[in-house]
Amino acid sequence: MNSKTIRIAIVVATVLQWSVAATPAQAAMPATAPYLTDLQSEHVQDMTAEGISSLNMVLCVIGSMDAGAMVNVGPYIALVDMNKCDSKQGSSSAAGATNFATATVDVTRKSNADPMIGKIWLSMAEGGGGTTTVYAYLSATQSPTATQPYGLFRMDYLGKKSGVTAFNGYIDSQAASISQYETGQNSSNTAMALSAGTTNSGSGTIASMGGTSYNFAYNANYFRRSDGTNDECFDRSKANADISVWQYGTYNANDGSRVDMAHPGFPIQATYSGSSYYGFANYWGINFDGLDLNSIADAQPIAGLAVVDQRPNNSTKYNLAKVGGKLTKWTQQATTLDSLDNIPISFGADLTGVTSGNSAVTGYQNWIIQWNSANLNFSVTGMQQCSNNGCVQSNISPVAIIASSAFANTPVSGYANSYGGNINIAPTGAAHTPSDVVNYYAQSAVIPGSASIQLYCLSQCPTGVSLAAFQSGNSQTTPYGNGTEMQWFSAPSSNTVSYMFDAGGLEDISGSVPVPMVLEHSSAYPSGSQYAQNGINTGRLFDAPLTAANCPVGTPAQTVCEPANPTSYYNWVTGPQQWQQSLWLTNQNTIVTFDAPQNIAYTVPTGAAYGSYAGVPILLQFNGFGNLSGIPGSCVDPVNNASVDCSTPNARYVPQFSIPDGATMTLATPSTPLIVKALNGEIRLKNLGASATSACASMPLTPVTLPTGGTHDPSNSSDVEYLGSKPTVTAAPAVIDGVVQ
Repeated sequence: MNSKTIRIAIVVATVLQWSVAATPAQAAMPATAPYLTDLQSEHVQDMTAEGISSLNMVLCVIGSMDAGAMVNVGPYIALVDMNKCDSKQGSSSAAGATNFATATVDVTRKSNADPMIGKIWLSMAEGGGGTTTVYAYLSATQSPTATQPYGLFRMDYLGKKSGVTAFNGYIDSQAASISQYETGQNSSNTAMALSAGTTNSGSGTIASMGGTSYNFAYNANYFRRSDGTNDECFDRSKANADISVWQYGTYNANDGSRVDMAHPGFPIQATYSGSSYYGFANYWGINFDGLDLNSIADAQPIAGLAVVDQRPNNSTKYNLAKVGGKLTKWTQQATTLDSLDNIPISFGADLTGVTSGNSAVTGYQNWIIQWNSANLNFSVTGMQQCSNNGCVQSNISPVAIIASSAFANTPVSGYANSYGGNINIAPTGAAHTPSDVVNYYAQSAVIPGSASIQLYCLSQCPTGVSLAAFQSGNSQTTPYGNGTEMQWFSAPSSNTVSYMFDAGGLEDISGSVPVPMVLEHSSAYPSGSQYAQNGINTGRLFDAPLTAANCPVGTPAQTVCEPANPTSYYNWVTGPQQWQQSLWLTNQNTIVTFDAPQNIAYTVPTGAAYGSYAGVPILLQFNGFGNLSGIPGSCVDPVNNASVDCSTPNARYVPQFSIPDGATMTLATPSTPLIVKALNGEIRLKNLGASATSACASMPLTPVTLPTGGTHDPSNSSDVEYLGSKPTVTAAPAVIDGVVQ
């Protein structure tokens, strides 16, 4: 009985599941190569899944424990990355950041005639402080078959936050039906009932207290869903659907083995104040389940906190050091303008008087522009606007054209997701050509105390005074001082800030006493502030004084500017998230090294599926096995799966295309030929629009009776599904993110 099979088989969209065929391997690749044997998972993304998002998260967590592979081995520890199971997590500034929860798992089965029983105690730290403990009891007797499409099983679960029940529910699959029920103060209070004899026909109902309710039905060809207002009909054919891949596996193209970073992250265990905590360390930070590092004062190292390596056959001991902010150095790399052909660049500028074809494109905005090598010009295709709720991009139609000579004497300093971040197109004094140099940047973390650097800031520069005012203000208060919040290009020299970076991190040295630029406690942020999640980021910091020599010709006197095309620069971030802080391990005073993301060149295949990116070279960002990012995005309407402008309310951001299985590329350091395949992805069915009446008319949307109770409490000794006392496990984690160690 495979717990992952159970997980993917019971989601509503399961009636639309397909298996994924492996890509034919190269002749030299052994049959046991991970490229061939690693499982691939696809699910259908539909509005009905929103109503049971908390259930799907619980099931994802259970699946990541790989209970089916650990039957009768005794209690074991499993680490589960909650970020990968949280469908609402979204993208962050740190694509490789982890948030591991700790589970104690005991899976038993007396004989092949008896059910598999799983007992699970899961502890997960909450972002705002505190810990939620989940108790789950699973009884499974049969895997899914053609006649029992969901298998036969039941799982009851209950979550407690600070000892108080937060949610309580179950999922129950019996014969040709499946039901789910969940309630609680931290629950979406949902109920679902699905009736089906096979995966080719059935119907169901999902209701969510305070949310949208749906009736749905399906047959071999179509899927119908209605929320009472929108009655939608979809084609169930995968060949006609859109596919987005959210996770790729990277393998050695010669032997099919997994390719990871040379210095990847690894599991660790901390002992502090007499208690033990499991955790994980990588380039993006260090976190321990149940131990709030923000409650411990910055120190190098933290006294009384001992860390032990949890990799197999490894018991290395470490010290942990901490400063509540992180400095990143960005070092210049070079390419040509031709390599950016048709790649979107976000670019803050005043375009008054320099465009044609659309009179509305004028003034200062954060524009989306693209270089076109064939036409030798730039086009303005969109505009990005940001608020406390995040950033949205709206399209511009018709596009506006910028002559290549418009930037002959002005640098284009912008952001290209396909190149991993900031780029700079330097002015040449003439119209731009495809061979002009473009600079982009590779990042590396700078450990406090590893160097003493004086840094200078012109844009988005916090000060000791501004941080103090920010903490006592409201959600609209800015953390930046000296009028630098919107200071993009130049300013009087007095409107700059100087810092010193040393063992204490970044410090404002404008006063008589250095003030650390650290704000790591979420309680210090004004309620509703956008910085509570994203952190406080500086603009670019430079290790040489800002002077008038950096400014364009004609700039008023007494003005200083940032260098237009720096060979390197820095930025500082501080905040309550692990990736917004400097956390590092030392062993006998030697800092443990973790690799920063690495760029990988990739040329997008040709074909209609790749749109304007067909045949275009881009850069992907490699953060380790299972973490390959950099695919540009677009937006869809979750109601009907149609492509929409990202400024549309409730629009859903998705990768614009997917890398096909079997695609090859090269990792530069160390030089390694790669072959890539999808590990996790979603399918969005084609909406039939006006033809829905005839296609789905034979499937009436008849409400199915919903469950109204029947929960168990596996933490209660008087309940028949009582788990008992949590076993004590001293061995290293046996399963990490679904992989048996």
